[in-house]
Amino acid sequence: MGKLFGTFGVRGIANEKITPEFVLKIGMAFGTLLKREQPNKELWVVVGRDTRVSGEMLKNALISGLLSVGVNVIDVDIAPTPAIQFACRYFGVDGGAVITASHNPPEYNGIKLLEPNGLGLKKEREAVVEELFFKEEFDMAKWYKIGRLEKRDIIRPYIDAIKSKVDVEAIKKRKPFVVVDTSNGAGSLVLPYLLRELGCKVVSVNAHPDGHFPARNPEPNEENLQGFMKIVKALGADFGVAQDGDADRSVFIDENGNFIQGDKTFALVVKAMLQEHGGGLVVTTIATSHIIDELAKQYGGKVLKTKVGDLIVSRALLEHNGLVGGEENGGVIFPDHVLGRDGAMTVAKIVEIFAKSGKKFSELINELPKFYQVKTKRHIEGDRHAIVEKVAKIAEQKGFRIDTTDGTKILFDDGWALVRASGTEPIIRIFAEARSEEKAKEYLDLGLSLLDEALKD
Repeated sequence: MGKLFGTFGVRGIANEKITPEFVLKIGMAFGTLLKREQPNKELWVVVGRDTRVSGEMLKNALISGLLSVGVNVIDVDIAPTPAIQFACRYFGVDGGAVITASHNPPEYNGIKLLEPNGLGLKKEREAVVEELFFKEEFDMAKWYKIGRLEKRDIIRPYIDAIKSKVDVEAIKKRKPFVVVDTSNGAGSLVLPYLLRELGCKVVSVNAHPDGHFPARNPEPNEENLQGFMKIVKALGADFGVAQDGDADRSVFIDENGNFIQGDKTFALVVKAMLQEHGGGLVVTTIATSHIIDELAKQYGGKVLKTKVGDLIVSRALLEHNGLVGGEENGGVIFPDHVLGRDGAMTVAKIVEIFAKSGKKFSELINELPKFYQVKTKRHIEGDRHAIVEKVAKIAEQKGFRIDTTDGTKILFDDGWALVRASGTEPIIRIFAEARSEEKAKEYLDLGLSLLDEALKD
């Protein structure tokens, strides 16, 4: 039996792997699972998508699959992934589905299936969907029991919910000047409007929905944001915010046009929330900066480290009643709002922190514990997990301390290096961190050399 789902959902190139027939069968399989679990209940599923060109086609196929087995659908159409996750709780439905490929290039698309609370579908339920999919065991409804379709808005309730969780008056008092780049993605329908309603002065670029992503690659990394960084500085903004295609992540540019690593903006949120709540549990991944550990020590918090993936972090937050969670890529999870990374909520919280501080954005960043992190990646086909396991064996043979929670993490007294296979792309990522930039680069080179050695074998 084949395997459909990766770290969170399934992705591939539209009309090659992710075809209408493929998505139709996912819808039929998911709907069949729900019906068998609750055979006497009127079932509802929320469905939405990002701005990708293939999104409308695939959304309609998914809806058809659900309707065909007698499941009713609420179509919220184009919305950020966290807004669709929020919709699951808001509408009180039995599940959800998002047509998105997040930060992947425009030719990709995919599907994320959701629990009633908006969390990604549990692995054991995913396994049942896979079995139904491959065996084509679908419980088709009689003609008079085919599901109903309703179209509803989730953008307004989502924005209102975010506004209720921050100090709007404090923000309006300072009136931050923010430049926004939503990468022509789903965040275009939320972030510029949210910031204006919070009292910010806003300039938007790449904020018209366009699934070709004409302005830049939707991955909001430093390489792809060079032009945006210049705009932020040239306009004299307080800071800039850029999002990925489905707006579950936001990354920040300071007033000097400098790219701020996602760990550091996550750290700003952690610091503020630990201070506000007098401590609490922070959940993050093995790949996240040790800045978080230092802040937890300073402000009475505890840190739980997990494998990489917002779904894993979200589940741990729910299980352990965590305060806040996040990843090194700028994804922050506020479990009392959405059980997943939420780019817009992250921006609202950072804007509040900035407004209350009275300081420049760069000053807030410079006050954080000092660590330096460097990253790179290698495009590698084949069994990447086996390659990373080989890296672990070589590192052990050379006498290094390692942690294999997720990938191979080589530990030093003043830093670490991590070699890890991506769960969504044919790449191996190499991260390194230390208390000095020189050491961080040295540890990155070490990670690369161990990977090269493993590849030669």
